[in-house]
Amino acid sequence: MKRNVLVRVSAAILAAGLLVGCTGGSSASESNQTANGGAGDVKTITVYSWEASLREQNDAVIKAFEDKNPGIKVNMEYPVENDNVAYTEKIDMLLLSGESVDAVLESSVAKLVSKVQRNLYLPLEPYMEAEGVKYDDIYNVSSEVDGSHYAMPIDVTPWFIMINKDRLDEAGLSVPNMDWTWEDYREYAKQMTYGEGQSKKYGSYFHTFQNYGLMGVYSTKMDNAYYKEDGSLNFDDPNIKDWLQFRYEMENEDESSVSLMDIKTSNLAYRSEFFSGNAAMIPVGSWMLAEIKDTEKWPHDFQTTFAPLPKWGDEGVEGRTFSDTKMFSIPKSAKHPEEAYKFIRFYTTEGAYIRAGGLTAEKDMDIRAILSTIVGENPETLYDMEAVYAIFDNPKLEFNAPMMAPVYNAQIDTLFIEEIEKYLVGGETLDACIANLISRGEEIVKQAQ
Repeated sequence: MKRNVLVRVSAAILAAGLLVGCTGGSSASESNQTANGGAGDVKTITVYSWEASLREQNDAVIKAFEDKNPGIKVNMEYPVENDNVAYTEKIDMLLLSGESVDAVLESSVAKLVSKVQRNLYLPLEPYMEAEGVKYDDIYNVSSEVDGSHYAMPIDVTPWFIMINKDRLDEAGLSVPNMDWTWEDYREYAKQMTYGEGQSKKYGSYFHTFQNYGLMGVYSTKMDNAYYKEDGSLNFDDPNIKDWLQFRYEMENEDESSVSLMDIKTSNLAYRSEFFSGNAAMIPVGSWMLAEIKDTEKWPHDFQTTFAPLPKWGDEGVEGRTFSDTKMFSIPKSAKHPEEAYKFIRFYTTEGAYIRAGGLTAEKDMDIRAILSTIVGENPETLYDMEAVYAIFDNPKLEFNAPMMAPVYNAQIDTLFIEEIEKYLVGGETLDACIANLISRGEEIVKQAQ
């Protein structure tokens, strides 16, 4: 994947007050220790992450790094395991208190920007200059704020459509082309829906995340769909209204997509709905690639095929997909910033192939090599690898990563979910939904000023 997909963060971006934070765990960086045999000082750096589910893979990366750098030991801690919301809250408190920690994993560019604008992270240019490298020559996702880079991306997480290949074949449908549209998706969903009552099988599934209320907009507008380029609210965008109507019709008129009412009342989970065969298609992120092969946790024997996120209407751009990235930053309170820099450089490049937790954000990523580590040996039974390669080899592939995140973004998230859910379950009209989004949103902005 040798494409230059730069994610630029402008100085006008306001600080994101999104649930950022950190932990009251152990102290960040240990004192220098003397290596056995008098080899000199060994510096121990402390790194924070919430991804405890990847502990085994992280341990393998750390071992490989320490073997190459005998003067550095890495202590990776998980102050909150597998709960990014609680983790970010604790990290925020930790950094604001000035407690020392050498590297911190952030879950999005927006959260990174929030901390940079509060002067909590170090710019990485001095370390890159000392190494003799340039950020934009290495990564295809940027962490630039006001002319400096403040993090290095460990992965990139584009979204696509996962499709049950058995259901596709039963309906006599081909794997979708790269230029398919959401109207095509709707027709596919209709043709893969059958049955009644408890035994009904659906063609589509949209979960409760706010992303599913914005799917069409991701192909028509870059950056955060909530805001225009000047930072004002974007709820008057006709693409938002048209997408919500589209989704309502699929769920409540076509009845080809699992209704939000059923999802909420039955507390449905998107993984189980797909792997059980209840839903034939689901828009989702590339983190699911690693989960397909876990048949102990998600028993299934069908092959999964893939298609890109469809384009929306006349304004939609083929190949553009919602995406985000996780990034390692170095706090200003770090005791060993040079050693932390060496570790995150290793982790985000060579270490990514050891970790095999997702797609690396390197410009020269070997897509086949990284995918082979993710899907495991003999993937043909469970994966349509030709379809996977087609998505990531597409020269029109473009990552749309939201960056604009004002301090009230979390409130806008909550507002958006509340209003669209009322509409999707029949509790208010679409016009009322949009009007409430605009009026309530403007009140949130006013109170924040």
